[in-house]
Parts: sequence; structure tokens; C-alpha cells
Amino acid sequence: MRNKKVWPVCLAAVLAVSTVLPAYGAVGPGQAEKPIPEGITTEQWSKLNDQKIEFDELSNLVRYFNPDLQNTVDSIYQNVENAEYIYGAMRGIETKNDIEALEEQAKALKNTGVTDENGVPLYMVYEGTVKSLRSNADAMQRTLKKLKQPNSKINFSITQVTRQYEYFADQVMIGYNSAVANRALLQKAAEISNLAYEAQKLGQQIGTATQTDVLAAQKEVLSAQSSLLSLDHTIDDLRRSLGLMTGYSADKVPEIGGLPELDMQVIASLDLEADTAKAIGNNYTLINLRRAPSNKTTTGMKNKQDSVSEGEQGVAVTMQAYYQAVKQAKTAYEAACTAYDKAVLDQGKAERSFQLGILNKIAYLQSQMAFLQAEGNKESAYSDLYQAYTTYQWAVKGVISDSQQ
Repeated sequence: MRNKKVWPVCLAAVLAVSTVLPAYGAVGPGQAEKPIPEGITTEQWSKLNDQKIEFDELSNLVRYFNPDLQNTVDSIYQNVENAEYIYGAMRGIETKNDIEALEEQAKALKNTGVTDENGVPLYMVYEGTVKSLRSNADAMQRTLKKLKQPNSKINFSITQVTRQYEYFADQVMIGYNSAVANRALLQKAAEISNLAYEAQKLGQQIGTATQTDVLAAQKEVLSAQSSLLSLDHTIDDLRRSLGLMTGYSADKVPEIGGLPELDMQVIASLDLEADTAKAIGNNYTLINLRRAPSNKTTTGMKNKQDSVSEGEQGVAVTMQAYYQAVKQAKTAYEAACTAYDKAVLDQGKAERSFQLGILNKIAYLQSQMAFLQAEGNKESAYSDLYQAYTTYQWAVKGVISDSQQ
């Protein structure tokens, strides 16, 4: 049952959507039946509820399953529902009858000269109460009308916080793929260092290596194992973090897909000037500054204009930096691709030499490591490019991380 006590509604509290609320009873992908959201096809919904996270699904997974976001949005809408209930109570039959009764009492007392304890004619007190009740109801009606508009502060704030969650999910998935790209290299490094350690121990027995050589090789083994273990922890943490951000429970670790293929022609033809104009128009911080009150004073309006102008310049500078980061990452990726193509040829030669007995096992493993390093560098460079490009595109959409703004 709703609480029938009438509280004043504070719009600022309703709009405080950036606060992260604890997740209670969150239902993640595939854990329970939920109605298909409007605008989502049955096929799309089925894919969202499987046990694999694809990059192009991230936004919808966050929007429909992130527990903190769901609780935040639910809290906002609950406040709107409370406001509607309050308005309904203020316009209800009981309140309407009270108003009519006060009006009748005011008429009856108008010519009697009866006053309250302060000497104010009692009929004026009743008339003032009636006016106040009606004014409050009308004000509440106007507030509710504004809250329900598509471009209302509430809907704007929900969109803003949703996109921030989506942005961070993107960054985590890119980081995960980058870490995975480096694992094969570290694993091969651990394997080679262990073989080198065994070779040094054998060399010490036949007099071709010293104790110092053996200890140095052992140190390399421990270092490689430590690096691999640390990276495994990082990969696991990123996987679990991404799972939680997309609504999966802590005990359900989903499979995570790779990064989609970028269109290099699109990247090469980025229009910084046009994109900067879009970023300035879409930027959430700037929109909030533009909507902020100026107190309708000359000083207030100037300060507001200065703040907006400074913010626009900041976004323009950030966009320039993001643009350069994309171009540099593209150049680095192209260089890594060239190095990888060469490594493929070298690896083929090493494979044939090893099969013919010309190359020993350690040298063969070293050639494999060189190939894996080139492959890892290529994949890492692609992750860097992907991150630079998506960061640029998020800025165009209006989302710039706090560290950059």
C-alpha cells in the first residue's frame, strides 16, 4: 500500500542518478524470463541472454542487465511515481471536498468579523489556504508534465548515466582482449626460459656453465612464471568485472568474444572539424552547463557564458588529442602488421629447418617466440587502435572521461 503522507518533492534528489546504488535481486542474462524490451527483436534478445558477451552487444547488455544502473533507473522512476501519487492525493475527491468546505466556511465568516489569534479575519485565512492548495496542485501538475517529456532532465540524466556505464564496459572489454593477446607470448617465454634453465643445469654438469649461469637462468624462469601468473589474474579480474557490468552473477563467468574488425577507410577519413562540432553539441557536461541557471543577472549570465565557452574549448582540445591518438595508433598498427607478415615468413623457414634437424629445439622455440611476439604486438596494436577509435567516437556522442575533461 502506498504511503498516504504527502511529502514535498525535491527534483534535485530525483535527478541524482550518478550515485551507485547497491544491487538487490538483480536478474542477469539467461537467469530468468524477462519481457522483451521495446525495440529489441526476439533474435536479439535471445543472443543477449546467452552465455557469451560480444562487443556489439555491450550497450544493450549494460542497458538491460547492469544491476547498479537498473536500481538507479528504478529509483528515479519510483520518485516520479511518488510525485504522481502526491498529485493524485492533492487533486483527489477528499482534498476537493476539503477545499469546497473551506470555501463555504470563508463565505459564512466573511461578514462576521471573526479573527484568528493574530487578528487576521478568519475568512481570509480560509481563502488563503484554498488558494495555496490549488496553487500547489497546479505546480505539481506542471512539474510532472516536464518530468515526462522525452527531453526532460530525468530522461536526459538516465541517458547520460547509461552511456557512462556503456563507455566503461567498452574499455574493460578492450582491456581484456589486449591482455589475452599477450598471454600466448608470456606462456611461450615461460616455456623457453624453462628449457634454457634445464640446458644450463646440464652445462654445469659437463663444465660448460657455471653456478651463476644456472641461478640466472632459474631467475628468468621464476620471472616468466610470475609474469604469466600476474597476467592470468588480470585476465580473470577483467572477465569477472565485465560479467558483473553486464548483469551476469559472480559465479557465472561468460565467454567473451573478440573485438570486431575496424573499417580502416572510415578511420582514415575521420572529419575532426565536423566531429568536434558534434562532440560540443552532445557533451553532457556542456549541456548541463547550458541548462544551469544564471540568476538572470548580468554577472550570472556572463559567468555562465564564460563557463560554457571554456568547456567548449576543453572539448575541442580533447577531440584534437583523441584524433591524434587515433592516427598514431593506426600508424603503429600498420607497422605491426608489416612486422607480423615478415614473422610469418621467418616462422615458416624455422619450421622447415627444425624438421630437417638444422635447428635445435631451443632455437626453434626462440623463433616461435619471435613469431608470437610479432603476433602479440599486432593484436596489442589493434587493441590500442580500437580503444583510441572508440574513445574518439564516445567523445563525439558526448561522453568524455573525467580524467580528460
